[in-house]
Amino acid sequence: MNNSQPGSLLRLCILALRNFNVKLKRLLRPKVILALILFGIIAGLIWYSQLSNRHKAIVKTYILHGLRIIDHDWEIARSDTNITLESPDLLVDNIYQSMDGPQAILNLELNPEEDQLKWITGFKAEVYREGTTEHNNDFLCHTNIDFFNGVHYKNLKLPKRINSQYPRLGTLSNGINELNFPEGFGFPVAGKDAFIIASRTLNHNIEDAFFKVKHKIEFKTESSDKHLKPLVPKALVLLQDYNHDNPDHPEQSDDPNLCLPLDLKNHSFPNEEGVRFAAHWVLPKGEHLYAFEVTYQLQLSEDTRIHAMAAHLHPDAQQFTLYDLTDAKEVYTIECENYEEKIGLRNVSTYSSEEGIPLYKDHRYELRLRTHNPSEEFRDMMAVLFLYVYDREMDEHLQRTNYLN
Repeated sequence: MNNSQPGSLLRLCILALRNFNVKLKRLLRPKVILALILFGIIAGLIWYSQLSNRHKAIVKTYILHGLRIIDHDWEIARSDTNITLESPDLLVDNIYQSMDGPQAILNLELNPEEDQLKWITGFKAEVYREGTTEHNNDFLCHTNIDFFNGVHYKNLKLPKRINSQYPRLGTLSNGINELNFPEGFGFPVAGKDAFIIASRTLNHNIEDAFFKVKHKIEFKTESSDKHLKPLVPKALVLLQDYNHDNPDHPEQSDDPNLCLPLDLKNHSFPNEEGVRFAAHWVLPKGEHLYAFEVTYQLQLSEDTRIHAMAAHLHPDAQQFTLYDLTDAKEVYTIECENYEEKIGLRNVSTYSSEEGIPLYKDHRYELRLRTHNPSEEFRDMMAVLFLYVYDREMDEHLQRTNYLN
């Protein structure tokens, strides 16, 4: 009886395989395959149609690059004084509001040298429509430049700073496509340091668009023998409260102090008490003044000086001010120029100075944003101020290590 069990099991397995083979042949008939393909296409189209404009752009870009339908590679060129990146093609085929357009992302080893320090002294982002040779500001939504916090401070031998701040070197965006630090200042980059470059396309005005663009990003660099003064970036985000019980309410809000938020998953951050506020919101019609205290975001341990400033703003911003609540006076105001004949920021001013502006650890600071939305149409707003302040601790640390020897 025991000897017959293996043979019976074998016959059952063979029978099961034969049955599976018969069913597989039925499934592989051309009509069945065609029906399955057609079902998959219909299901995919239904799923795609329900996506937001932003997620449609992500899917389209992934498919176009993955199938090599358009140029899908980044090009990287290096010299002693700059690093130049050219993005893959990005297809502009729709109206893309701020934060909605197709984007390209690159993980970059900005300084591949093992034991050498480099200084970033400026950066620039330009967008070229196919067939043109001039930067077109209309198609620059933003270029975010992030560094890997853990890698950056580990390589600079200052691990206590890991996770101490948001690791963004800066953002270039509509109206501001270049920032240069003052002479004698820079951002230190150790060997094998890792960065993330994310460049997104914008199109507020061309409704029948169907063309490709490329982003060209340039970093100005200096070698470690320059002994520059280090700057540390601080991103100050203007946040707005919203109806936490019903954040997607279609009406603006009966409370003028509450905003209608957008994309809370990616663009909300805690206030000083740990309550999440919106960093991206619907901009109502007319003139508005927004204010938010950012003393807790500065995290100042000592007095220092601001040597450069740049802002990430959306169209209809008018003035963006860092305000000293303690002294009751403006520290600095970013001025914005909007186009009159179309949607977009023509120019957003920047600040760069060797002398700098004092910043005090025992003062309270606030961001103030003035806006003017002349339209009944959908408009949105974000407001981030990047400060680049002298980093005394890093300066002394680099001088004690072999980086500046």
